[in-house]
Amino acid sequence: MCQTRVLVVDDESDIRTILRRLLLREGFCVVEAGDGLEALDAAQHCDVQIIVMDINMPRMTGTEAVRRLRAMPQFSHTPILIITGNFLGASYCCPTPLGNVILLPKPLNLNEVLTAIQDAIHIR
Repeated sequence: MCQTRVLVVDDESDIRTILRRLLLREGFCVVEAGDGLEALDAAQHCDVQIIVMDINMPRMTGTEAVRRLRAMPQFSHTPILIITGNFLGASYCCPTPLGNVILLPKPLNLNEVLTAIQDAIHIR
């Protein structure tokens, strides 16, 4: 039985597959969504503890999905890792209008993603 359920949200199925395989190998449960609307539904129905969210997606962006999740009491302090190709630099945790988030640049460094998720578990 897994100890932590991670919601992976990205419109690129290859990215979701890579992250799912990485996280399953490390003992996490993984829930997937292909856009922000699917993410809202999955988060509310699957009891997720950590969210990995792409920003640029169709139907509903990751930014809007995070904004809506943060407005829900059960997700106001949920660790969120934002992955984006529009960010230059190493990963870091920062306060934003979306609450505290961890920014991860694309292309993803899988060791960095795993470390950020493990750190988020300890902070949570």
